[in-house]
Amino acid sequence: MSIRKKVLVSIGILSLGLTLFFYFLFLNIVLTNFDRIEENFVRNNIARAKATMQEQTRALDTITHDWASWDDTYDYIHNLNKEYEETNIVSDTFSSSAKIEFLLYFDLEGKLVHGSYYDAALDDLIPVPSQLLSQLAEKKELFHHPAANSHHTGLVMLADMPLMLSARPILRSNGEGPPAGTLIMMRVLTDQRIETIKSVTSLNFSVHHVNAPLPHPDSFEILDTLLKEPGKSIVKPIGPENIAGYTVLPDVFGHPLFLLRLDLTREIHIQGHRTLNYLLWTSIVTSLSFCLAFFLILDRLILKRLTRLNHDVIRISKTAQTASRVQVAGKDELASLSFSINEMLDSIDKSQQELKEKEIRLRTIAEFTRSGLFISQGPKLIYVNSVMELITGYNSEELFAMNWWDIFHADYRIALRTKIMESQKVGAPPEQYEVMIVKKDGTEAWLNLRIKHVTFKGNPASFGVCTDL
Repeated sequence: MSIRKKVLVSIGILSLGLTLFFYFLFLNIVLTNFDRIEENFVRNNIARAKATMQEQTRALDTITHDWASWDDTYDYIHNLNKEYEETNIVSDTFSSSAKIEFLLYFDLEGKLVHGSYYDAALDDLIPVPSQLLSQLAEKKELFHHPAANSHHTGLVMLADMPLMLSARPILRSNGEGPPAGTLIMMRVLTDQRIETIKSVTSLNFSVHHVNAPLPHPDSFEILDTLLKEPGKSIVKPIGPENIAGYTVLPDVFGHPLFLLRLDLTREIHIQGHRTLNYLLWTSIVTSLSFCLAFFLILDRLILKRLTRLNHDVIRISKTAQTASRVQVAGKDELASLSFSINEMLDSIDKSQQELKEKEIRLRTIAEFTRSGLFISQGPKLIYVNSVMELITGYNSEELFAMNWWDIFHADYRIALRTKIMESQKVGAPPEQYEVMIVKKDGTEAWLNLRIKHVTFKGNPASFGVCTDL
């Protein structure tokens, strides 16, 4: 693999590593913070829904206070005059003015003096259900008022009806007593009223009695937790797009009564993912841009010059033109390397010129000597002089093509070959033999043969001198 490819792969791995690093960094920081914001948002809306429910009971308590701290009511509890009933305890009071379903008057002993129940379907007042009165009578705290301004306000469950309740001591209009009894007003927490509260808050929530079957399977476990810690709220994602918040609404005495469930879309979580994707793509583009810029700078300053230097060296190596030189540009390490290569080429060129001159001189001597000269490697001859051609009768092409042992007479060939092979050691003194050869024309001749084992072009070789006896 070329250096350029290695650099590209390394930069690609670096870019991928940076992208993964930023992804997990953003995943840990961005989504965690967005989820924390989402959880706080849900908890705040749970508190808002709970506060709105409390505002409704406080509004009812304000009406109850106006009726309870009134001279007409104070006198009525003592004399039960019909004029008060005909003027105040009428359907319009329940449906339009106070918007209540129950109006109950009790004396100091907690006994019912008068009670009315407004049936919206009939648009008329009917007797209060006995079950409700018996359950209400059990709640003694409602009729106990240690101070003039004491009151009981909140939610209650009576006769299987969810109710908003307010109980006030009956006093004079100036707020002074002594108390003449207790006035209780109650509103039924109907689905319509809950929808009205939801429209006011723009929140989607539902209210369920803690002892009633719950519509969501996961609500049971959450309710168990909230019953142990009533003031707590729990936030639980329902999926990638929805989230729910839970809290317990206490009754008028502070005991858990209703489970409030708030359902919201996960806009913050979704926005967190959008932000994460934006940051991720930004980091990818930034990483790629940085890596590309780094590669282009590296390519311009180093890789292109290194590639050109490599091509120049390969060209010189393939053409064997030691007179050629590589390009030298700049004053850095690559320029110094190019200059050193040129110096090396100068030395090689000079050495080759000297070798050529020596070779010419040696060839001249070899051609004018009276002895036959040859060089062999294995069974092949790789050099012969002209005297060798005269001695054997073969030309150089024929000698190069044949097995040079075939020149020797068959009676001497094996013994000669064995001796030469046994003495084959580079640097050993020359061995001298008298042997018979068979020339090309078939005539026989005796030769004085001297063999010197040498290294030729990096491989073992034999240098021989033949003299015709």
